[in-house]
Amino acid sequence: MADVATFSLLIPFIVTIISAYLIAWFYRNDYDPKKMLIAYLVYLFPLVILGYFLQLGLILSLAIYVFGGIITIFRNSTYFNQ
Repeated sequence: MADVATFSLLIPFIVTIISAYLIAWFYRNDYDPKKMLIAYLVYLFPLVILGYFLQLGLILSLAIYVFGGIITIFRNSTYFNQ
């Protein structure tokens, strides 16, 4: 774990937050969560590939992905309640 650079963790983290906000914003008027979840599931493959090139472990990539999923759910809930 000490060998992982901060930059390698920061890039997927920021990309995940931006993607989660964009997906929630794009589906803000669509009340079917299935479409949003499929769009976020498609994001998994580029994230894992990015993590591989940045030499992150699979577990770190999946943890960042789950964190982004939580952000997507809460942002979608915010748009739904408006």
